[in-house]
Amino acid sequence: MRLFYKSISNAFLGVIFIVLCLQNCGKVVPGDYTEIDRLPNIDPDYTGIVIPPNIAPLNFKINEEGTEFYIDIHVNNKDSDRIRLNANKKIVMIPIKKWKEILSENRGEELNISIYIKDHNNRWNKFRTIENKIAKEEIDSHVAYRLINLGYVLWREMGIYQRNIENFDESAIFTNRPVGQNCMNCHSFSNNNPETMMFHMRDKYGGTMLLKNGQLNKVNTGTEYTMSAGVYPAWHPDGNHIAFSVNKVVQSFHAGKDKSIFVWDLASDLVVYDIQKNTVTTSPKVSTKRMENLPNWSPDGKYLYFCSGPERVSKKEYNLSKYDLMRIGYDVETNRWDDVETILSSRETGKSVSFPRTSPDGKYLLFCMSDCGYFSIHYPSSDLYMLELKTKKYRKLDINSEHSESFHSWSSNSRWFVFASKRRDGLCSRLYFSYVDTLGNAHKSFLMPQKNPEFYETYIMNYNVPELINGPVKVSHWNLIRAAHKAAVQAKFDSTVNIDALSGATKMVKQ
Repeated sequence: MRLFYKSISNAFLGVIFIVLCLQNCGKVVPGDYTEIDRLPNIDPDYTGIVIPPNIAPLNFKINEEGTEFYIDIHVNNKDSDRIRLNANKKIVMIPIKKWKEILSENRGEELNISIYIKDHNNRWNKFRTIENKIAKEEIDSHVAYRLINLGYVLWREMGIYQRNIENFDESAIFTNRPVGQNCMNCHSFSNNNPETMMFHMRDKYGGTMLLKNGQLNKVNTGTEYTMSAGVYPAWHPDGNHIAFSVNKVVQSFHAGKDKSIFVWDLASDLVVYDIQKNTVTTSPKVSTKRMENLPNWSPDGKYLYFCSGPERVSKKEYNLSKYDLMRIGYDVETNRWDDVETILSSRETGKSVSFPRTSPDGKYLLFCMSDCGYFSIHYPSSDLYMLELKTKKYRKLDINSEHSESFHSWSSNSRWFVFASKRRDGLCSRLYFSYVDTLGNAHKSFLMPQKNPEFYETYIMNYNVPELINGPVKVSHWNLIRAAHKAAVQAKFDSTVNIDALSGATKMVKQ
């Protein structure tokens, strides 16, 4: 028995020795090496970027030939702020604890990544050092998104998920499995707050799910004087009002390169839903024969930005419509609407504006422009633009690709935004982050990191409508299931609105 325990003890000590050796003895620093005057080919491309001080490790794959790899991650060559990794494989997995410590303590500094590779002749080569900058400002800790099948016309399962950007944890906020595999979409948050959110349920369990101050409600925002229930949402900063577009949406599916799917409207208007009063209101100024769509509030809540397209006169012209960027003053307390202003005209740009999103500090408006239409995720021509609200000057951002860029969302401190892009393969939308400096310059974007850097090579779900939030959504699935199975509370139409003056939604209903 004593011999047995001694054997176990020796085996245990041997395991400890091996672990310590892997952690410390294995850090073989190349002595002689040849310098290669180019950056190493790594995937994802985490080179020349600005990264949040609270981001998860940027694990990557080295796409260079070699038999051994040595990676030196450091700040100012200080040993205390250094991660050394040896590997005989191309996958680089960075220890999260030390990574977060280095980033947190070196905000504003450069994070350098030096990669050495031993070739088949046992000679070491060192590539040019990758230089990334650690931002001083954090990004919101979580991002919420919908995951949907690539060929979504045949979907059966979908859900709204959240990812902790500070690590690799992903969890479902709600999936369609307990609600008959219906469609769920248009999730949105008030002021990046995970405790105040909404999303739509379609089909059998139709209604708008509202979460506010821990309370869940299901509402039918459609009325006899609106062409539909609320579609594309925008929370007012007070958290008590939501602007919606109401739309007659059409989807067309075609064969041919880059022409497979179109989402367009026969008509659309704007309404505002008062959560406390459970009423829907509108104005003849935003309920016209033109197509008002995609609302977004200014951070002070005084203006409602939106897109406006020409009246639809033919179903055959779905791919010709171009939208202008507009805004209208609105006082939620007095229910007073001002006159509509044109901020950016399609006649000036030659393109179509979609998805305007104002920065929380009120300085900028981020939007998409494409050749036509508004549902930018299906248009390879869709690019991101930035408008300076004070001067009304706009510019195309340098971070665009040849593929679709769409569905963007600001971090609560206005220093970061996330967007969906198909640039990786032209098919699947992935999430990218970009840093915005104090001059409004958007820096090179980078792919949302995964624990396994080869994750995106086999994952075929689309990331849809990313929304940055400053914490996790904590509502339980059980409470969501119970609320979803209840009948929706019917919203009332504002009795003070002159219905006969509405030239958009009401006329369509009467016909």
